[in-house]
Amino acid sequence: MKTIQRGLAWSVWALCALMTAIMSAPKAIALTMLYFAADSSLATMRDAGPSDLKALNEAMEKAFKVMQDNLKRVQDTADNALEEVRKEGTIHGETNKKLTELGEKGNTLSESFKEVRERVLAVEQKLAQKRGPENDAPKTIADIIAESDEWKACQAAKGTRLMGPVTVGSFHKTQVVNAPTTAQQPLVVADRVSGIIVPAEQRLTIRDIVPQGRTQSNLIEFASEATFTSAAAPQGGGSPVAGEGELKAESGMTFTLANAAVVTLAHWIPASRQVLSDAQMLQGHIQGRLIYGLKLEEEEELLTGTGAAGTLNGINNQAAAFSHGVTNQTALDTMLKAILQVSLSNYEASAFILHPTDWTSMILLKDTTGRYLFSDPQAMVAPRLWAKPVVATQSQTIGKFTCGAFNLACQIWDREDATVRISENVNDHFIRNLVAILAEERLAFTVYRSAALVYGNVSHAG
Repeated sequence: MKTIQRGLAWSVWALCALMTAIMSAPKAIALTMLYFAADSSLATMRDAGPSDLKALNEAMEKAFKVMQDNLKRVQDTADNALEEVRKEGTIHGETNKKLTELGEKGNTLSESFKEVRERVLAVEQKLAQKRGPENDAPKTIADIIAESDEWKACQAAKGTRLMGPVTVGSFHKTQVVNAPTTAQQPLVVADRVSGIIVPAEQRLTIRDIVPQGRTQSNLIEFASEATFTSAAAPQGGGSPVAGEGELKAESGMTFTLANAAVVTLAHWIPASRQVLSDAQMLQGHIQGRLIYGLKLEEEEELLTGTGAAGTLNGINNQAAAFSHGVTNQTALDTMLKAILQVSLSNYEASAFILHPTDWTSMILLKDTTGRYLFSDPQAMVAPRLWAKPVVATQSQTIGKFTCGAFNLACQIWDREDATVRISENVNDHFIRNLVAILAEERLAFTVYRSAALVYGNVSHAG
């Protein structure tokens, strides 16, 4: 009876150990273990001595077929032995002999697994030498099984217990993933956004509040009244004698001739003929950006130009200085008194020009209860201050304001509208296949009535 139990134990152990190995080991190792469990297959494997994974895979196909037959014989022998014991109370000599052979094959299987592991390790080391230092990776499955407590316990029990499952965890493998950087994606086609993303552009406003005209010359001249002395009075100057026949009062005035030259605003950028031909949208993009650059410079010249040679004489440079400031005056007080100064010059102010920062500070003013003084966050209204439109532009200097009757005080004279031209006649551009893309415009700016414009500090302290 002990012989039957031992034979059955070895049979079950062999079956379970092999099945456990199949589930937890890679294909080459698992099937090679099955192969070694067979007598003829074991001898063949030892003689062949496969030296790489390809040879092991070829051997495992044959071993698997042989192992299927062996497992069936093991099961049939165990079934026959149990049936003989149940019916006759003992086992026949032939069955006993087969059970003894099963026990011996259990020992052979244990030794064969060791040999398989050594051979697989040898193959992996050989392949690792070809790969180089990348082999310093996690342990192989064979290493994990051989070093596990489950395998060691099974070895110590000499086949009297089943081998428990071994947790393999992560092991070295090659993953198919996207390229590590977004610049190199050989398998993924990117979605390309059409066109070129343009940076934010400043809103241009000064030209919109100033009258405009055209000229065919390079110089604008205008006559201004310099002085006017009015002596208007009743005839006779209030004499008790009747005014008839008396001298009348004589008034006087003088004139000056002023002028404003036409100024050229321009800039250019070089580009190759190839890139303009290959990237057809680029030429239009360059032209648009060059035109914007001209208009931005025009805005700044119209407002803050110094009048030096080749530049425009801007609004702020010709406006009258604010002269109605008092100590501790608020920004809102200053704006109202600027309107007053324009009015005292017999003009009606048409707008304010402020930097966006100063304008925001004004509309944030609150009373003692925290309510906004003259703005409603829920109302969508045009920017206005003391019933006058507010033009907020970054071309204005922070902390400064301009108030005036812009419709009467000044005028823009366009000589040539903004144009874009392309030429090779720049240095050695022709032989380098380069072109110069040039944008330019010509205009003049005249200020007729300086008193109609007021320029000063937003916060005036005296």
